[in-house]
Amino acid sequence: MKIPVGRSELNRKFEFVQNWTRVGGFRLKTDMKHEFWNERWQQRHIGFHLGHPHDWLVAAHERFPAASRIYVPLCGKTVDLVWLRDQGHDVIGCEFVASAIQDFFREHELSAQTEHRESGGASYECHRAPGLSVLQGDALNLNPELVGGAIDVIFDRAALVALDPASRQRYVDGLHRLLRPGGHILLIAFAYDQSRIAGPPWSIDAPTIESLFGERFAIETLAVRAEEGNPRFQAAGVPEMEERCCWLTRKD
Repeated sequence: MKIPVGRSELNRKFEFVQNWTRVGGFRLKTDMKHEFWNERWQQRHIGFHLGHPHDWLVAAHERFPAASRIYVPLCGKTVDLVWLRDQGHDVIGCEFVASAIQDFFREHELSAQTEHRESGGASYECHRAPGLSVLQGDALNLNPELVGGAIDVIFDRAALVALDPASRQRYVDGLHRLLRPGGHILLIAFAYDQSRIAGPPWSIDAPTIESLFGERFAIETLAVRAEEGNPRFQAAGVPEMEERCCWLTRKD
């Protein structure tokens, strides 16, 4: 199934940091500490949050095995968690911003039980409700024990693009570790002229996806569409971004 290609109706408004250093010809943030994202949530600069299930998730859902264990990294308070649960899946999110998790459970009127989990030196608070759970902590340190076993499908919408380039390989290694052999990733990423404006979101084009995933995953592009850049992008000379949806299958 190919997702219909068209112009996005969404104009996501990503926020950018003001303090940068020059690296490799473009402005690059010196670090991507958790304080940055905590500040974005505290100031409600969360234009990346959608109030409805992502259209490409809905369109590609027919590919998901029934009653899958699904992992959503850097989940924020996305409604995709509840939508996936309502399709009959067991859903696990991971988010380190406590207020995002609190917002999620409050807005969906869910009562959560909390338990502490540790493995491999990593520590998390796990907030559980029927059919879904959200781990509070660093997504880069997750392992199968912490998420309760192997994952069938990972849904990455704007998680990879939110990570600084130095963290990408570690993140991808972690996704591979969590997935069962033959498991899948539904990846949604953006590409634009990185020399004009720095991330997040960072530009992830097709060659970068191939470089990160190609050795261990079969990659199928489901859809590509143009998305209008928000005023900040346009002011930097980026009138639009390329949004890409890929279905990745673990080879081993």
